[in-house]
Amino acid sequence: MPLSDKQLMSLHKKPQMKVIEVADRDSLSVRVSPKGKVVFQYRYRFQGNASRYDLGSYPTLSLKNARIELIELKRILEDGHDIKVYKRQEEEGKAAYLNEPNLAACVEEFLDKYNCIGKQTTREHYEYSMRRHVKEAPLKPVHLLSKKEWVNYFDTIGKNSTPTNAQGMVKKFKTCLNFLEDRGFIPSHMLTIKTSSIGSPANKRDRTPTIKEIKQIFTELDRSQRNPTTINTIKALALTGARNGEIRQMEKKDIDLDKKIWILPAIKHKSGFAVKRPLNDEVIDIIKWQLNTFGDLTDYVFPNGAYKNPITPQTINKTCRAIIEKLNMEPWTVHDFRRSLSTTLVDSGVELHVAEKMLGHTLGGILSVYNKSEYIQEQRVAYATWGKLIIS
Repeated sequence: MPLSDKQLMSLHKKPQMKVIEVADRDSLSVRVSPKGKVVFQYRYRFQGNASRYDLGSYPTLSLKNARIELIELKRILEDGHDIKVYKRQEEEGKAAYLNEPNLAACVEEFLDKYNCIGKQTTREHYEYSMRRHVKEAPLKPVHLLSKKEWVNYFDTIGKNSTPTNAQGMVKKFKTCLNFLEDRGFIPSHMLTIKTSSIGSPANKRDRTPTIKEIKQIFTELDRSQRNPTTINTIKALALTGARNGEIRQMEKKDIDLDKKIWILPAIKHKSGFAVKRPLNDEVIDIIKWQLNTFGDLTDYVFPNGAYKNPITPQTINKTCRAIIEKLNMEPWTVHDFRRSLSTTLVDSGVELHVAEKMLGHTLGGILSVYNKSEYIQEQRVAYATWGKLIIS
């Protein structure tokens, strides 16, 4: 007669004279110890040898669930496996699974060991974007993630941020995992999907804010109740035509106020070479105000609220979006100011090679080999013109 819950309850924690066994069905039974511990067991034969596998103790494992588990045990046996060996290997596999690196562990190893993102602004971007999106990743080891799981993961990134961002993260994580596979940190990975199959590429921008628009932006910044550092950062970006990361990473040691020169170290430049820029009076006034206000608290000219790090791109972008919405403007980014500076100044007669130097570009062709001039005086005149166009 099959076991019942009532019968099991009568045996549970009831002392016995000796170990007893009570059969259920399909070779399932319970073994009851002298102290009344009830354990489900399955008796089976493998390669002619009798064996027994303990499923678990009652009532932690119910009679109903024991019978369900028995079905799985029979399948293992039918597939040609010794149940005890199979289950032991399964548990060992689970332990190994927990110790195998998942994507979060891979990201930290990559950021710690990968020297090719040594540029400070590039590294900052990698750290922010990878750590932000790894929170959405599956927890299982990366070498066990299927192609379908990768696709679902990147589709989630695209849904939660933008399709362009999703495609960018495919590139970053491919770089990460290929690097770690080469170093033996992971055995392999299935992130072999085509980058173009995820999200969409970044659109080539041609937005060029006009002088009138930049003046409107400055006016709205002055009216706003935004943090002064945020306001000054955006103004400095427009007045210098520098990249977002270059301005944000500006430190006191990079500035010579007497000579009105800003020397951007190679480590902070996108292409890895130092850039020397003269500063117009408008930018000098901004820098002096920042240093007088925060100079005793931080090395950064444009610090964040805690003063330990530079202001974040997210803070800047949030303010820009608010201005665009308030003024009902065609969308723009602070990077577009670079296009405004170059286009406006070249149209007004500034030589193209001077404008290129102002943007921190190398001169193309043979000029880059033999001409090492920084054109400081020519840049200074152009920056003075640019500052007066915006501030006047």
